Amino acid sequence: MLKRLGPTLIIAAVVLGPGSIVNSARVGCGFGYDMLWVVPMAGILMLSMTLGAMQIGIRSPDSMATAIRSRIGGWAAILVGGSLAFAIALFQASNNHALLMAFDGLRNQEGTSQNGLLQVVGLLVFNGVLMWMWATGRGSLYRIIERGMIAFVALMAAAFLYSCYVAGPSLSGVLGGLVPKWPDESAGSDGAITTWKGLAALLATTFSVAGAFYQTYQPKQKGWKVEDARAAMVDALVGIGSLSIMTAVLVVTAASSLSGQVSLSELTDAAAVARLLTTSGSYSVQLFSIGVMAAALSSFVVNALIGGVVLADVLGKPTDLSSPAVRYCTIAMLAIGMTISMVAILLDVALVRFIVIAQSLVVFAFPILAATLLWRFWTLSNERGTTP
Repeated sequence: MLKRLGPTLIIAAVVLGPGSIVNSARVGCGFGYDMLWVVPMAGILMLSMTLGAMQIGIRSPDSMATAIRSRIGGWAAILVGGSLAFAIALFQASNNHALLMAFDGLRNQEGTSQNGLLQVVGLLVFNGVLMWMWATGRGSLYRIIERGMIAFVALMAAAFLYSCYVAGPSLSGVLGGLVPKWPDESAGSDGAITTWKGLAALLATTFSVAGAFYQTYQPKQKGWKVEDARAAMVDALVGIGSLSIMTAVLVVTAASSLSGQVSLSELTDAAAVARLLTTSGSYSVQLFSIGVMAAALSSFVVNALIGGVVLADVLGKPTDLSSPAVRYCTIAMLAIGMTISMVAILLDVALVRFIVIAQSLVVFAFPILAATLLWRFWTLSNERGTTP
């Protein structure tokens, strides 16, 4: 059962990174419980797209890039692969920044306190170790990562649930927040965050098209057949449900302890969120920061792997996780994300500002990926002579 949960827990690990933690806390701080209803809605969207992608992966004889290349053309495969690589590169760059913020949270210091050159050296060393592991490793490296997802998710859940317990949320407030409503436009901490921005932040926190897109590859990597589809649906429900619950817990915690008491300008990074959300001493701050670190590390490794698999497929290479093409494409994604992050550090761009910009730009790639999934689901249904 735990082995089967790996693929969907990977989605949770990819989507719920430190940037998502900051976004959730900002929405809870700005609007209280009023936008909590967005989380289950986004979870349903994510679950639906993930299940559709799983069906494609189980039932299609071809990989996504192969299907696109043979039915539309090579240019379309390059467009789709380039869109996903663009999104992954920006996510990976923000993950590099998020790791620095998580380390600062563990040290209980401000995210801007470190020397820029020291941060660059730290990223070079960390990414260099990962690149070496991918260059010399085999499929066993992925199996270690997949097993680690269970530990990462458990760490995040324990840290965030404890913080929520300390915050003492209102049951009536939580139940009221689950009722769909449109908050007052000026409610977001005196207009510091608009309702539309809050809605977009929560949707992006839970609904990741790139994560769902990768599910077309995982069934083949796991050797799933049509008879495994029902079990895969249950696993997806558990994985996406875990992601949605943790996001909701973060919103509730921020609504309980920060709304009306803390200015949004103070929520500058994950380290600041850790300090403000935890009110029972440094131990609580560090426990929450461990959850942030787990989110950063899990997103960091698997995000690059997703980009590596899809890039290898676009290049017409095998997508098996032990293949050299996947390993070197993954290394390329690590190098690109690291380079973007280091340039931003040397240009003295604030950590949280860079993450917000990077994750906002990703929205340009998502429509292409979503349209591709819907197109393949439709064509596959027609080829099989069934109703989509």
